[in-house]
Amino acid sequence: MAKSPSSSSSTPASPHKPQIGLVACVAFGVGTTVGGGVFTLSGTAVNLAGPGAVLSYIIAGLVMSLCALSFIVVCTRAEDGESGYGPIGTILSPLWRFVVMWAFYLNGATIIAYLVTSFGEYLRGYFLPAAGTLVLALAATALVTLLNLGPTAVVARAETWVVGIKLALLLLFAVWGLTELRPDDLARPLPRGTGGVFSAAALLFTAYTGFNVITNMAGSVKNPRKTVPRAILLTILVSGAIYLGTVLAMIASGITTFTATGVSQAAEIVMGPWGGVLVALAACLSTLSGANANVLGASEVILRMVARGDVPPALGRHTRKGHPYVSVLLLGIITVLLVLLNDTTFVVSVANVAAIIAMIVVSIAAAVLGFRKWPGDGARLPWGPAIPVLAVLAAASQLPSLDPAALLTGVLLTVVGGVLYLARHYDRGGRGTRASANRQIDNLSTPLMRAARRHPSGRP
Repeated sequence: MAKSPSSSSSTPASPHKPQIGLVACVAFGVGTTVGGGVFTLSGTAVNLAGPGAVLSYIIAGLVMSLCALSFIVVCTRAEDGESGYGPIGTILSPLWRFVVMWAFYLNGATIIAYLVTSFGEYLRGYFLPAAGTLVLALAATALVTLLNLGPTAVVARAETWVVGIKLALLLLFAVWGLTELRPDDLARPLPRGTGGVFSAAALLFTAYTGFNVITNMAGSVKNPRKTVPRAILLTILVSGAIYLGTVLAMIASGITTFTATGVSQAAEIVMGPWGGVLVALAACLSTLSGANANVLGASEVILRMVARGDVPPALGRHTRKGHPYVSVLLLGIITVLLVLLNDTTFVVSVANVAAIIAMIVVSIAAAVLGFRKWPGDGARLPWGPAIPVLAVLAAASQLPSLDPAALLTGVLLTVVGGVLYLARHYDRGGRGTRASANRQIDNLSTPLMRAARRHPSGRP
């Protein structure tokens, strides 16, 4: 990936501002990405595609990598302190910048419901069999909501350890499973044909969307011209490697139909009962921390939209300590409603629709930059707009494989965002809230920024 002549130096940052480093970015990206995408969706993918689920993860990863390159060229043009989505307002229009940010807010809000449900499944299946999944999912929702109304710093300090524990246990399971893999396990790689592979790939699209949290904090990252591209690509590579290793280990178990706790099911066969318990523990930690990370990320998006004046200022109201209680409570209400819906596949599909809409718009913005010969200071791609155009086509090609009802719901929820965008013109008296949101962003004192800086290398 080439760069413009002036892109070797990053945008200068104010000396008093603490910035986010590479390790913190990757930890947040991987921590947000590797959650339900492996502990629950991997079983669903194998149920749909059999051993072909390996191809499904590869296809979804390749499509997401194309989109990630578009994100890189756009977000590396963000000004100091600006969200990585900010340049879209200049390249296309403020409306399209809003569409991207709103779509990622929807994606985060729906993924929270999916993660707390996965948490409930694993906790009930291996530790609290007398409790119901629904009750445990609602309890997890309440816990995550309360954490984000208060001591987020406590969770942030533990995030690096949680990421390390779950990655170590998944790596152990993957390596152990690969030693048990036999040619016969792959004898029928496409038992349900190519349709199962592509259906699973479309469902897995959201399994790679964790890197968007890096884009959101791009303007507050140390040396963003180098750090952001590296963090995004490392997040996708690390996550993809974990997914592939996990799926191959699951195939080695010989199980052909998995439940919602599929990874632990496979670990019991491959490693013994103790392996199933260890993986279940990692799943509980991962899904709960992932839900918390998505609340942080979604609240950050709302705060930045309030600062821009894109949504009614009331959504950005926060406590004296900076906790955005309106946004957090709204996320809690949305999560409860989606959990009560009790349809994980539908929830994930809606999240995918929102993510795909955002990917398409960002890739269009990158293509426009390519047609304009990559103006400004930021990353460039070879072959002009070819890669972003391919990303648009690849992302759009996932939509027909999704459930029609979920597709319609995702589009309608995006339209609801448009109504909020228009409603901002009728909301008076919100200048103080917008000014407060801007001060938090400028001082890197939003909950997400404070949490990111709690990582060992989160400071310069």
